[in-house]
Amino acid sequence: MPERDELVICRITKLHPNSAFARLVEYDRTGMIHVSEVAKRWVRDIREFVKENQYVVCRVMKVEGDHIFLSIKRVYREQANSRLNEFKRERKAEKLLGLAGKELGKDLEQSYDEVGYLLQDNFGSLSKAFGFALKDPQLLKSKGIPEEWVKVLSDIASKSYVEKDYEVRASMKLISYEPDGVEVLKGILSKAEQAGLDVKYISAPKYMLSARGKKHKELKAKVSKVAEDIAKEVRQRNGFGEFKILED
Repeated sequence: MPERDELVICRITKLHPNSAFARLVEYDRTGMIHVSEVAKRWVRDIREFVKENQYVVCRVMKVEGDHIFLSIKRVYREQANSRLNEFKRERKAEKLLGLAGKELGKDLEQSYDEVGYLLQDNFGSLSKAFGFALKDPQLLKSKGIPEEWVKVLSDIASKSYVEKDYEVRASMKLISYEPDGVEVLKGILSKAEQAGLDVKYISAPKYMLSARGKKHKELKAKVSKVAEDIAKEVRQRNGFGEFKILED
């Protein structure tokens, strides 16, 4: 049974005017969501907020015997997104475990018995285990995963996981009031190119800075810093400068 205040993945199975029933997919049990726990505002029709077969993240309000009472409205959007993404990653990893087992003539249940539970115990989740299978397969071997499984898991991971390439752009509005304003802006914008960013002229007074990379947080910080420095220097040299960060 789940614990009180736990965030659980649920699939809506049945809707009534004043409640919804949902299957807790990680516990294979059913819980009830009262209409008052669906949204933070008055709900006229529960179907405006949830639909049958929809996956939602719920907070466990209380457990009384076999009855589980759930809430959607008491889950912050960031928590829900994070939990759902985690769930999707784990479902994908389970499918990969099934594929790996198939290569060795095992069904999913056998795959879990032989290595699945061991991977979860050592790495916290199957998705994290597959990440290590891609980057450092020898680590799996050191954790007691049989060599034949390490090879298959590594091969499956390399075919299935592609590291995402991010692009961060900064839309800039730059105006120079100097007589040689065009040259002034060219000189300042060249610093972005020196920092490894692409610079594109849109139409006066609009410019675009962009950069691509694997580490989103670092990439965004770099583009923001360069754009901020450029806007600041243009303002200091008798001009106007502002920017806005855009992302894929």
